[in-house]
Amino acid sequence: MNKFRLTSKILGILLLSGLFACSDDDSSVESQGQASVAMTDAAVDAENVSKVMLSISEVQATANGETRTVATFDTPKQFNLMAYQNGETYALGEGDLEAGTYSDLRFIISGASDSYIEMNDGTKEELEIPSGTTSGYKVNGTFEVVANATTDIVADVDLRKALVFTGEGTFMLRPTARLVEADATGTIEGTVDGQSSSSERLIVYAYEEGSFSASEENEPVEGRTRYEGSVNSAIVAEDGSYMLAFMEEGDYEIVVASYSNTDDDEELEFEGRVSSEIMINGSLFNTIDVESNSAVTANILLQ
Repeated sequence: MNKFRLTSKILGILLLSGLFACSDDDSSVESQGQASVAMTDAAVDAENVSKVMLSISEVQATANGETRTVATFDTPKQFNLMAYQNGETYALGEGDLEAGTYSDLRFIISGASDSYIEMNDGTKEELEIPSGTTSGYKVNGTFEVVANATTDIVADVDLRKALVFTGEGTFMLRPTARLVEADATGTIEGTVDGQSSSSERLIVYAYEEGSFSASEENEPVEGRTRYEGSVNSAIVAEDGSYMLAFMEEGDYEIVVASYSNTDDDEELEFEGRVSSEIMINGSLFNTIDVESNSAVTANILLQ
């Protein structure tokens, strides 16, 4: 009897241990979600640049100061970022992450020479990405990973601001990109009417309400650009249409600027801001209200 009782106790302990182990594993699985990561771009000022090639070997995320891997690629993902504008994205991949709040993404560059600039004449120029191959190209922005769900994250690099000429013969990618959850964004789109025939290009800039300062139109210091405070920008197409994609919820004001090639080089020069009004559903507005998962048709009337 004693032997039987002892054996029964041992079996009971083993069964309980197994149950607790299963419970821990289930808890670990239930606390995980997935993050799907994509990249997009806006307009670039340099007319002589045809491609901005990025080569990424790993995507990391940061939570509470701790770096966690989202995805790694045996063969680095190399792509032309300029090919993904007006709401188009390049899907980098997805991976499991612990549920919780994250503060940034880091894109680890596969090699210094694998990311570069290609000019219109086919020549290639160096693209400097500070700490790109070590701690990675950092994109700040808060996003939430929910257990047993997928969070779609978009890194909007906006090369117009991020890509600058250093003055030392190379281009540099500045850490000015923004990070958004795709499902928490909307779109502003429409047409621009009354375009001046003297302007070779119009660009629409979106600002959070009340954040625009006319000083942003001054000649920028080296390494910076005009309209630094804009959230997003879009080139007005030949048919007058424009699109501002992945806009987070909120109220925005619009600034329209004109550019022309005044000195016959390969770049457009800033002419100035164009006075404009916003028309939505036949009424004039000063701001545009964006809600998630929706598109606002806002036609811009130049004055």
